Amino acid sequence: MRRFAVILAHSRPELLCQTWCAIGPQVDMVIVIDNASTPPVDADSLHADGWVTVVLRIPDQPPNLSRMWNVGIARVIDVHEAQAGHEKGRPFVAVLCDDAPPPLGWFDAVTQAMIETGAVVGASAPAMFSFAGAPRVKRERDSDLAGRMPGWAWILDPISSVRPDERFEYWWGDTDLDVQARGAGGMVLIGSHPVPNLVPDGWTGHMAAQVAVDSQRFVDKYDGWRPW
Repeated sequence: MRRFAVILAHSRPELLCQTWCAIGPQVDMVIVIDNASTPPVDADSLHADGWVTVVLRIPDQPPNLSRMWNVGIARVIDVHEAQAGHEKGRPFVAVLCDDAPPPLGWFDAVTQAMIETGAVVGASAPAMFSFAGAPRVKRERDSDLAGRMPGWAWILDPISSVRPDERFEYWWGDTDLDVQARGAGGMVLIGSHPVPNLVPDGWTGHMAAQVAVDSQRFVDKYDGWRPW
């Protein structure tokens, strides 16, 4: 196996099913991180030909999204390293929210851009920022909102040193990951295959206090700098 996906899920079974059905045919394994869903994600219902699905349950509330991303990425590394031989190839892991079903061909298009540019993180630009032409690589910090990594759908080279910083429990974790990637080989965006974010900021209203804490942590980490 070399193509993986991690989906963070919380109490939205219809959306999870839509995203799982969209990414499953594009990868070898899907890891669903079930964060205290009510009802719990039913692992028995997630069976399909062509890809493997594993459900990991994390009950922590309020959630730490960065920690959940890391749990999924760690499982990817474990599965990949357990394989032997040249057949396993170079691993890539897509990280998705449960309301972000990627279009057909998204995984291959993004990973191809990563391979061609040497970027360690890749994504497709949101529909409102789609562009024609070659992929765009970022290797320096900037304040280009249209050129940032969308937090709801991105792909990581897990052999790289880039990992979610668990100090960012809910907000700014994706931006921090983008900044990390720029300093470790690059973050690349393709202009096609936009991934919808069907319920943007669906839980943010319940997490306002943590958003404020994470915002200050970001500023502290980068010595007063923030992109916007």
